[in-house]
Amino acid sequence: MKKHSPIIVPLIVCGCLSTATLAIGQGSLTPPGAPTPTMKSLDQIEPRTPITYDGYYISSPGSYYVTTNLTGSVYGVPGSPYGIYIASDNVTVDLNGFTLQGVSGSFSGIYIYGSHTNITIRNGIVTGWGGDGVTFNYPSATPQNMVVEHLTVTANGHHGIAVGNNCVVSDCSIQNNQWLGIAAFGDNSRIVHNSLTGNDTGNHSGAAGIEVQGNNNLVEDNFVSGITGNNGIVVFSGTSNLVMKNSVIGWGTANDYSIPTFNDGGPVGTAANSTSPWANIAH
Repeated sequence: MKKHSPIIVPLIVCGCLSTATLAIGQGSLTPPGAPTPTMKSLDQIEPRTPITYDGYYISSPGSYYVTTNLTGSVYGVPGSPYGIYIASDNVTVDLNGFTLQGVSGSFSGIYIYGSHTNITIRNGIVTGWGGDGVTFNYPSATPQNMVVEHLTVTANGHHGIAVGNNCVVSDCSIQNNQWLGIAAFGDNSRIVHNSLTGNDTGNHSGAAGIEVQGNNNLVEDNFVSGITGNNGIVVFSGTSNLVMKNSVIGWGTANDYSIPTFNDGGPVGTAANSTSPWANIAH
């Protein structure tokens, strides 16, 4: 009878034990389920509300953005005579590069109703509205802490941009509006780094590229070009306003700047003869 080698039997036993151990260690082969998303959604990163139609009414705090070009309507017909209507504190509106287009007989492009605070409007075009481009219901209410930046505001039937107290208007292009380019109707605002051309197309007496009615406002580093015979930068009323480092061209030298007593401004002169770093240039 044939005998097995004594070495083979232990090897067979060890092999079986190893196989059993491996089988036990593998665990269940059933998949745990479908994979779950590992990245955050846009709403989780920055919750924002889309604005998809004209006359959009904002009554709650939040961040809003325009998704397409919007066209207003004549008052009294279906649609809205406003582009965007704001009736809340703590609102940011990003036009997202799109245009709010008004029509003859419409009201204002962006309208703030009431003395609301902390409102930012940026990044787009507001044009062709029957009233102001960006505004509020002055003089019955005065909003606080408005920021208006990186807008093109053109060919509106009244003022280009009107702001209240503690506001900033910066880096805007404001052109061919019927009355004032920028109206600062309040205190403690900054009007800086804007380009204003061809405003007061209605040739209204006393109108200006930039007009201040209030106290402690700063008008700095703006370019204003317009129609001879009207006004460039005017402090219409108020005290302790500061006007400096601006350039005004084409309004007629006598009307380039009007800075009354109890306000302050850099010396007015030409680029060739001005030596003060705070000088206002007139041409």
